[in-house]
Amino acid sequence: MTKNVGIMCFSPTNTTRKICNAVALGMGSEDPVVLDMTFLNTRSSIIANSRTAMKDIDHLIVGAPVYAGKLPLQAIDYLRAFGGTGKACTAIVVYGNRDYGIALYNMVEMLLQNGFTVVAAGAFIGEHSYSDIVPVAVGRPDKSDIDKARNFGARILSASRHLSLKDIPVQLDKASKSDKYPSLKPSYNEKQCVQCGKCAKACPLGLLLSESGRYISQAAKKQCIGCMACVRCCKQKARVAKTNPIVKMVMNSILRQASKERKEPIIII
Repeated sequence: MTKNVGIMCFSPTNTTRKICNAVALGMGSEDPVVLDMTFLNTRSSIIANSRTAMKDIDHLIVGAPVYAGKLPLQAIDYLRAFGGTGKACTAIVVYGNRDYGIALYNMVEMLLQNGFTVVAAGAFIGEHSYSDIVPVAVGRPDKSDIDKARNFGARILSASRHLSLKDIPVQLDKASKSDKYPSLKPSYNEKQCVQCGKCAKACPLGLLLSESGRYISQAAKKQCIGCMACVRCCKQKARVAKTNPIVKMVMNSILRQASKERKEPIIII
């Protein structure tokens, strides 16, 4: 077993974290060091103390979701901030059964540029952020996905080579070629809201008022990345994913194939 396994992930709905935890468990680590980059305050603190944060980690599992075929900007920020000084790492992206685009390639590229030794990489499937509108990969990662992630972790222990960018596949499409991140903004129903504040705590960008489910401002609404963390945690259905018929028709067209087939994880060792 690797002496000290660490997990560094951005995971608004806990999907990426589940996969990373399973990989760590497969590596024999039941209690990995966790560098949770999901929330603004902890993300800033860890980045500011990156050398200290990495001190006791021998192998770092790096995880992030895929948005529009790309890494979210928050993940890019922390990947650029961390130096690896030759330490081993595994790169993992989690996508909604459509395409992982250039996300995995870019993650490995930044890790290599920052001095990490990448020994393994994987693209796993998680429930699509907009599955309330178009059901895609509902319930994933499921038991099969978690088992495959654990097996992946076990295989990492015996990895005998280092990966280069030539080893990492890409899935180029219109979304991944664009630098834009189109996102669906959750709707807010004030009548359903009980002012519990759970959505504000769940928002990775801190965009919501703690005393309600409203955005702090119109500018904050524009910053929403559409991760749907607030929707997933709201049992009152005060924050919901919904859209008008025209946008829904476009989404159905984009996600039609993804809603019909089951993709399996891709692992590279």
